[in-house]
Amino acid sequence: MSRSIVVCAICSMLFLKGTGQSTTDYQNDLRFLQETVHKKYANLFYRISAADWDKQVDSLYDRIPKLGKYEVLAGLIRLVALFHVGHTQLSTHELFDSTSGTPLSLFPYRLYAFPDGLYISKTADRYAKALGAKVLRIGNMTSDQALDAIKPLVSFENDEGFLSNGPFYLAIPQLMMAKGIINGDDKVIIRYLKNGKEDTIQYDATHEPRNHEMTGLETSAGWSAARKSDNTPLWEKNPNDYRYMEYLPESKILYVRHSVTLDDGEKTIAGFFQNMEDFIDKHDVDKLVLDIRMNDGGNNYLNKPIITRIIASRKINQKGKFFCIIGRRTFSAAQNLTNELEKYTEVTFVGEPTSENVNFYGDTRTETFPASKLSVRLSWMWWQNMDPRDKRMATNPALAVDMSYNDFFNNIDPAMQVIENAKAEANIDDQLKGFLDNGNYDAAFKTASEYLENPLHKYTRADLERRINTFGYILMGENKMEEANQTFRVNTQLFPNSANAYDSFAECFMRMGKKDEAIKYYQMAIAKDTTGVTAENSKNMIMKIKGDAN
Repeated sequence: MSRSIVVCAICSMLFLKGTGQSTTDYQNDLRFLQETVHKKYANLFYRISAADWDKQVDSLYDRIPKLGKYEVLAGLIRLVALFHVGHTQLSTHELFDSTSGTPLSLFPYRLYAFPDGLYISKTADRYAKALGAKVLRIGNMTSDQALDAIKPLVSFENDEGFLSNGPFYLAIPQLMMAKGIINGDDKVIIRYLKNGKEDTIQYDATHEPRNHEMTGLETSAGWSAARKSDNTPLWEKNPNDYRYMEYLPESKILYVRHSVTLDDGEKTIAGFFQNMEDFIDKHDVDKLVLDIRMNDGGNNYLNKPIITRIIASRKINQKGKFFCIIGRRTFSAAQNLTNELEKYTEVTFVGEPTSENVNFYGDTRTETFPASKLSVRLSWMWWQNMDPRDKRMATNPALAVDMSYNDFFNNIDPAMQVIENAKAEANIDDQLKGFLDNGNYDAAFKTASEYLENPLHKYTRADLERRINTFGYILMGENKMEEANQTFRVNTQLFPNSANAYDSFAECFMRMGKKDEAIKYYQMAIAKDTTGVTAENSKNMIMKIKGDAN
């Protein structure tokens, strides 16, 4: 099937070619979405304002008569994605049914965005020559251009969420066509690099049943994964099982993979983690590794036995002994589990950031468009799992570990390598607090600088700035103004491009009565954030200081 944007007049109405829906139907569906969101889901206007979203709705409404049906579909998907709420999305599942009025197809490959490029990680066996290839061009675009083009259609909350979900959209021909990545909806030409040589391959669209994945580790019959067949890594053993446990006697590590927050028939979460605790009690276990990097959710209320069993195991619930691997698929109920581990255990997180905000809108209700019968899932429940002031976009690992394609292919798990070599060390917060409390600011700066230079800490740099800043405010609250001032000074030295660091430094000077110094550093904050919220606050504070002086 090829795209057509030709419209024709039928019965005094404009009908989009190839579909039974008229432009009026689609426009009415659009208004239904708009009214439904405003009446029942106004909570979604927290990453985009209602006014800005309405402008986008009106723009699509006006363009619908000129669009093909898949361009309209892409437009609707984009409007819902603008909320940037991972759970909130226009459901396309029913559209993969070939009997659907607007059927979608798939290209039989799976792409994965490794740090070193976009690769074909799985494919139908009839395209085996491209398995494990690095994608250079996909259709009309480079791999980077294609990811940028498809990005507006993806519901995600942070960069990791897009890396997790975005590549899947580059296997849906109709949406790729709507974004100009390919010219028709039946094939794509991929230029790739494999074994040092460039080549091309044509993939044909198919209406074969979609691969049903629960753990994200399964490989369907007739498909292959791009990896050596020997020495399966721990995290991919027993891929169909929701959970897996193995003891490594040489390192005395107990490895536990928890991929789905659901009971697996009679294999309950409670029973599994009770067995884990019993094993730890009876064996020489030095470290526990809980792997939830592939866990994209389930039932939040099944998290309790995981937390309680870990807390009960005093032998392992210690810094340097309990590690949790997180990643771009850690989402929903798994994010809540991550939060609870952070609050109640001595965990050290390893891997990539999670794909969800620490506090987030989760559970959805399904609304159905009256004409097209498309479904949209809209979030309504706010999961306030952490401090209400906690605005983190993700949980960042204390130890950053990325997996390259070479690691993946050779069955190497760099996260486990880091954990095996990890030694218990004093928490960076405790180290800095000790130095700052004792007035040893040079030592605090040196220790923090070395921490920031270590690539293992690349994801926690912003967190460290926030924590030092918080400590400065605690000192101000205790009326230790000189200690607070020096703490804020250290933060500006560590993060010289941070407007917020300078804004806090200025505030401390203001509260110390040093108005000239306060104005100086507020001006520096403005220079680093000319139009943002911090700049606005700094400008207001300067006006207040000058007004008080008059």
